[in-house]
Amino acid sequence: MPTSPGVRVGHFAGAPIYLRYSWFPLMALVIVGYGMNLASWSSLTTAQGYLAATVVAITLAAGVFVHELAHATVGRVHGARISSISLTIWGGQTKMQTTSAGASFWVAVSGPAVNFIVAGLCQLLWNVTGTADFFGFTLAAQVNLAIGLFNLIPAFPLDGGFALEALVFLLSGKRSTATRVTAYTGLLLMALLVSAVVLTGIWRSTWMLIVALALLFYLWSGSSYALKALGDNSNPAHPLRASSLAVPTQQAPASAPIEQAVQQWDGHSPLLLQEERGGQPIGVILPQTLSAAAATLPGQPLEAIALPLAPVPIDASAGYLDTVDELNGFAHYRNNPQGNQLDTVWLVREHGSQGEHYTGIITARHMTDTLLAQRQSPS
Repeated sequence: MPTSPGVRVGHFAGAPIYLRYSWFPLMALVIVGYGMNLASWSSLTTAQGYLAATVVAITLAAGVFVHELAHATVGRVHGARISSISLTIWGGQTKMQTTSAGASFWVAVSGPAVNFIVAGLCQLLWNVTGTADFFGFTLAAQVNLAIGLFNLIPAFPLDGGFALEALVFLLSGKRSTATRVTAYTGLLLMALLVSAVVLTGIWRSTWMLIVALALLFYLWSGSSYALKALGDNSNPAHPLRASSLAVPTQQAPASAPIEQAVQQWDGHSPLLLQEERGGQPIGVILPQTLSAAAATLPGQPLEAIALPLAPVPIDASAGYLDTVDELNGFAHYRNNPQGNQLDTVWLVREHGSQGEHYTGIITARHMTDTLLAQRQSPS
């Protein structure tokens, strides 16, 4: 029986907006915990303390909501399909289709940018009015500033982490490098946070200690997921490595008649077509296509039934992160901006002492089937 994702409160661009059940304990914690802290101030009564905490909770919810709407809006501008928007105990989450690295960067920074704009407008209104009746504006400014700064921390699973990942990919061209840099940055920040808590003595404050532990847990959840992916990426037996997915080919001249090529074909290997002997590959024919054409188009040249090759080969040494990225990640949108097709075929390239040579092909259909099988396996 499927579990409920939470309370549905609306929709945006066809995507449902949910208040997850974990959101309500967070609001209660802010109102009660922060309210108790404010009520202890000599300048505030108990009622005023809890009222101010309630205002903070409301502005926190509003700040997170506009933050997620900014992500969704910029994602839509870049052509991404939005699946859902949720407010959770950790803030917000917008699920959307993968986009290019450049689009991912702008989607990531758009949320904090909107919070900074809201903070500036609220502070301006407070400065213009300057009366106690408008004190909620300065609270809203502080909350939105805090949301924006927090989300710019350059570590998974925060916006700053995804922005850093996109920037490193744009510089390196490899998803594994981008993931590694971002994950290790998260570990470094965790070490700095622990040092700051110990050296400054703020661990003596129960409230600050709880906040620090929650932040450490949150950063570890993102970094540990990335570290596991990096471990899988280094596994030489992983079924989604390029070397595991590669299928050996048989070479043939592109202009050769189908009937002639079939006579020399081994009956099961894809045919890699070349314009001339020793030339660069220009296309590929899958076994089932060649078998069907042998009976119906025997006199046609092989190039008439060939599939085009992807513009960029995949290195034979590529781990699963960089290989799958060619199918549906940053590398895909860099090399195939028109969208993914199940008939995409990549050459597998190996660099040796004699220069580079091609050891086989990977089809998008084979990669997709293997990826789905991996996701469905219990391990």
